[in-house]
Amino acid sequence: MSISICDFCSEPNVVWQYPARNFVAYAVAGIVGQSVGDWAACTVCHALIEDGDRDGLLDRSLIRLLEKNPEMRPDEADVREHLGRIHAMFFGHQTGRPLPVA
Repeated sequence: MSISICDFCSEPNVVWQYPARNFVAYAVAGIVGQSVGDWAACTVCHALIEDGDRDGLLDRSLIRLLEKNPEMRPDEADVREHLGRIHAMFFGHQTGRPLPVA
């Protein structure tokens, strides 16, 4: 059994999935990271997405990431920029309305 986490904030209580096409999220030093398939969302991130609050979504994602990885705090501005680009790619590759997770 796999445990799904929110693709935006890593919250373990996923209740929505957003259909999306695959895309290359980053390529650094020959390492390529891909987003494959649908994105999972918790209740809070889903509400932010549906409200069109992309800044709020980015803030939540960044705060949660830095809580779990405090060693990244010195690079907070760069991390925020990178997360913002990934979110923009998600929105550009979203293929439909969110579906509730059974």
